[in-house]
Amino acid sequence: MELAKEEGVGDVSQDLRDLDGLTPELITTLADGGIHTRDDLADLAVDELIEIIGGDETQAKAVIMKAREHWFTT
Repeated sequence: MELAKEEGVGDVSQDLRDLDGLTPELITTLADGGIHTRDDLADLAVDELIEIIGGDETQAKAVIMKAREHWFTT
């Protein structure tokens, strides 16, 4: 089972892995939900992210905005 999780996470881009505030567990959950890049995450609506990772609206907004930061700084 652990090997299967690692394989799914292997499809995750380095820019998503490097995003501040994402734990390995959260990255695995995102990968299981079909989120493999930083832009995949940034494109989500708050309710979509909550559906994938659970948690609350405040946490989901913070994660999405963190993923979108590079849109405004490059």
